[in-house]
Amino acid sequence: MTHHFKKKKLAETILRRGLRLGVRIKKVNPAYTSVIGRFKYMKKYGLSVHKSAALVIGRRGLRYHERLPRELMDTIKTKVKHHLIAVSGPMEESYKQSKSGTKQRQYLDMMLKKIENFKKEHKWSLWNILHKFCWMNQYQIQLKEV
Repeated sequence: MTHHFKKKKLAETILRRGLRLGVRIKKVNPAYTSVIGRFKYMKKYGLSVHKSAALVIGRRGLRYHERLPRELMDTIKTKVKHHLIAVSGPMEESYKQSKSGTKQRQYLDMMLKKIENFKKEHKWSLWNILHKFCWMNQYQIQLKEV
């Protein structure tokens, strides 16, 4: 039944009803809203992941920008950076020479460069790194296995 659900029809219905009732409708990009909500607002306000993602969507509609808090930036610079270096360093020689090993090493190096040059990168790139390498358990940030 869910594959008959039409996203376009729902969006048109919301837009039409908003125009009829005189409510302003603004479309925003939902990229990384659950990640931002999980790491930034879930603990602060005691919300679920979905409610905190909705909060981020609302803030985007009001044109607020979501920067990484200092404690998350410190976590990325210390834990995640050292974790990436530890993972990329002791790769086996046979794995380094294979195509998949080379691509994985290039990807890890690209992530390290983004951490180093975070002010020059897109504002969502550090949220991407945090999403890929960390997870939250009982409001504690823990590293994922790569």
